[in-house]
Amino acid sequence: MRKRLLFFATALCFLSTPSGAQTSSGNSCVDCHEETREDVQTSVHGRQGVLCNSCHGGDPTQTDKVLAKAPGTGYLGIPDKGRIAEKCGGCHADVEAMNFYGTRTDQLARYRTSHHGKKLSQGDERVAVCSDCHGYHDVVKVSDPSSPVYPLNVPETCNACHGKPKLMDAAHLPSDILEIYKSSVHGKALFEKKDLSVANCASCHGSHGAVPPGVKDVATTCGKCHVNEKKYFLESVHARAQEEGKFSECISCHGNHGVEHPTPALYQEACIRCHASGTPAFQQGQKIAAAIRDADAKLEETGALVRQASIEGFFVEPEMAQLEELKTNVLEMAPIQHTLSIDKLEALHGKVAKISEGVRQSVGSKRESLRRRKAALALIWIFIAVMVGALWTKYNRLTKHRHS
Repeated sequence: MRKRLLFFATALCFLSTPSGAQTSSGNSCVDCHEETREDVQTSVHGRQGVLCNSCHGGDPTQTDKVLAKAPGTGYLGIPDKGRIAEKCGGCHADVEAMNFYGTRTDQLARYRTSHHGKKLSQGDERVAVCSDCHGYHDVVKVSDPSSPVYPLNVPETCNACHGKPKLMDAAHLPSDILEIYKSSVHGKALFEKKDLSVANCASCHGSHGAVPPGVKDVATTCGKCHVNEKKYFLESVHARAQEEGKFSECISCHGNHGVEHPTPALYQEACIRCHASGTPAFQQGQKIAAAIRDADAKLEETGALVRQASIEGFFVEPEMAQLEELKTNVLEMAPIQHTLSIDKLEALHGKVAKISEGVRQSVGSKRESLRRRKAALALIWIFIAVMVGALWTKYNRLTKHRHS
């Protein structure tokens, strides 16, 4: 009897491990797809226990390929590009699922409103979907420097598509935007100074809801960073022209991807595009440019004067404080110039001129005081020398008289 029980127990052990047995790891997919194991395990999804079937379907507990992909398991394989956004949104648009992570749940809704999303809904699978920007198996947090959507990496990620001439030609878009951006004031700050706060592609166009800003959206877009410039712009005649659709705000003067550091020379280059030379509007622009140019020159001259005075050994703390006040007024002229009000700019220019003249007089007074002290000291030394000479002469006479 015992032998028969042992036989049945042994047989049961063999029968209990068929080809359809469950894997102890719970993710049999990586047994065949070994090349993805490390990427999945180290990804933000893998660390949270999100398995392959969440995106690809199938039953990852089965070790048999047929059973793992059998009907009823929801097996998709490699999702069609048209289904990727919806698949990702299955979790990322789920408020209950994402609440724990504090992640926004409107990305899918935003994507549907984007230029990419609209084209995808029309069957154009050349557009970017989630995996084109975030990656596939190796998805990491946006805050991770290795992420394709980390601020420093965004331009290169966008350029993976937007830098392809053939693809961009079909979309009637330029393919050299990255190179233009790299030469801009924003690009230099990002790539050379590693300043993550500056504008990159997503800052202006959006990320999930990416669209090209329209004529009336530009100031709002730029105004997210350039708050004061936007405020003063709304006081200008240009704002009224923009409301009528005759002026595209910031980019009309500054451009878009190739924004350079603005200088007074911009008034000569930009104003002439709309205003003929000699017209009142053009002349007003030249007056504004002249005021800014002169203020910049006074700041530079005054700064050089104070630095030289310090090298000469003068106590210049009061002048340094005045120099900071002068610099503040010059900096205020940058956003205020967007009002196109010559009166407001000349008021600031007057303050700059007054402070500059005050510093010049103060340093001049200290130099004159030093010159006088040196002159007085020279007279004292001359007096001492004369007295010493007279005493020496008197001494010699007395000595000779004594010997005689």
